[in-house]
Amino acid sequence: MTVLTPKIKQRLVQFHKERAGFEPQAGRAAVAIILRECGDTTEMLMIRRAVREGDPWSGHMGFPGGRRDPGDESNLRCALRETEEELGVDLLQCGTQLGELTDVNTGWRADRPEMLVTPFVFQVNEVPIMTPNYEVAEVVWVPLDFLMQPDKREPMKWEWKGKTLETDSFLYASYRIWGLSLMMIDEMLMLMREGA
Repeated sequence: MTVLTPKIKQRLVQFHKERAGFEPQAGRAAVAIILRECGDTTEMLMIRRAVREGDPWSGHMGFPGGRRDPGDESNLRCALRETEEELGVDLLQCGTQLGELTDVNTGWRADRPEMLVTPFVFQVNEVPIMTPNYEVAEVVWVPLDFLMQPDKREPMKWEWKGKTLETDSFLYASYRIWGLSLMMIDEMLMLMREGA
């Protein structure tokens, strides 16, 4: 077990992300990746989204966040607002921003317009009281040590438009981590391994 937040902070300070070469058709969104030290390890907060009709990420594991509103003056403000709405957590009061990762493009599906999601990484020294709203079914702390073990990855099959597709995933306890969230996690883990 290893405390990893100092290394993540150092790598994010040195990281210069590439900007998207297009303006997304469906707008922008932002999420908060929240880290904490727990004993001799570092954990990352994830949420299991509530099952809701019409939500393409219904029931999935993800990070607090959502679509940028016209009133959000920045992607960062969007991530802060969404985290407060979904978890009742004010990251300006209880967290420290460590940096941001590369925007993730949701436009890999032909029937969904492109949207860019900006992941912001935060650290909390003490776990704040959380009051999840109707969008959140569960809050889960995932050890980064678990995610850094290649043998914990496994293929996952899923159905789309009558076809069976296969992708990479983690299964932590009963929680399947894949898709956009896994792309964000993979970039953070890649940064941590650089120069190690």
